Amino acid sequence: MDLIRVETEDKTALNGLLWELQEPGDSLVILVPGATTGAALIPMHDYYPLATALTGKGYSFLISNMRASYNYPYAEYTDAVKDIAAFVAYAKSRGYSRIAIFGISLGGPRMAQYMAERNDAAIKAVGFIASIPSPYLEFQIRASEADRQRLEDMLKQARAFVAQGKGSQPLAFEDWFPGGRSFMGTAQSMIGFFGAPSDKSAPSSIRYGPQIKVPALVIHGDKDEISYPPNAQTIYDSLTASPQRDLIWVPGASHYLTPGPLAEAYAQRVSNWLVKNMPAGPRH
Repeated sequence: MDLIRVETEDKTALNGLLWELQEPGDSLVILVPGATTGAALIPMHDYYPLATALTGKGYSFLISNMRASYNYPYAEYTDAVKDIAAFVAYAKSRGYSRIAIFGISLGGPRMAQYMAERNDAAIKAVGFIASIPSPYLEFQIRASEADRQRLEDMLKQARAFVAQGKGSQPLAFEDWFPGGRSFMGTAQSMIGFFGAPSDKSAPSSIRYGPQIKVPALVIHGDKDEISYPPNAQTIYDSLTASPQRDLIWVPGASHYLTPGPLAEAYAQRVSNWLVKNMPAGPRH
């Protein structure tokens, strides 16, 4: 594993983690992280089984890092497209001609928007791991009526600040996830990450799903306590232009690639699907 550095088209430096074969082939898998921060590594996920399974079947593996992880309170959600583009450009510069992009959790909407906006012929397959249609839409399924109303009130306040030219005004939303995890950011960034479908800058896998025209995998735990299983079906249903779409369930899995058998199960299912839908080949 190597720590790499890339530079985006707007001159932002990002780091990533690369597992590369001793004799690299033509195929590489880029993982787009989830969470609002877009951090490459968080303690709840064990990516080593996935790295081991992919490299064992001829794929190099790259975990990207989003710029939001460096300055989240002021982050713009839509910058993720430029961040992903930088890692794709790096992969091409290393000689990879066949690239798959997988997004985990919020990484799914990030990846879907990249696919729709960039339409890159080098991307041969995509995947949504424990993904969400958007933070707003998954919250409508998971949250109580009172919490849904709290979200609407926060977004209304954020929109008012932006309309008044006060987009940098700080706002907070408490207890988004079970266990008391809260978020704080500017009014503009809160709309960008947590906005409703009517907020054009907000995340949405399903807005961009119909524009994905490569094989697509939706893989989801049937015990996901954050992105409830109906979210996986919604994402799958949006992939109407994909020539091959598959919805695969991981029995007993939560929202995270939990160390042990569950991370191993995700790794084997993802790598097996790739072998069928984007076989790794030698470099020419």
